[in-house]
Amino acid sequence: MPNKRRVLITDCLHNRDDFFHALETVRCEHTAPAPKNLDGLADFLVDARIDRITCANWDLNDADATAIAQVLEDLGVKLYR
Repeated sequence: MPNKRRVLITDCLHNRDDFFHALETVRCEHTAPAPKNLDGLADFLVDARIDRITCANWDLNDADATAIAQVLEDLGVKLYR
């Protein structure tokens, strides 16, 4: 897709706050603040035009992983871990 961004996260992710913090360092032209919750995550991904996220060190618990995966799926963002 044109004008979409792919993100690589190499931080070790243990919970959703780690995931949100890792996205805070994404450098791109967008106006959405760094995500602090799942709604903020959705806004951030849309505004930053992110279509794929690759996580090298994914160690989230099932509840956080499921919640994040649902947001990503709803927006059509692919997650590789």
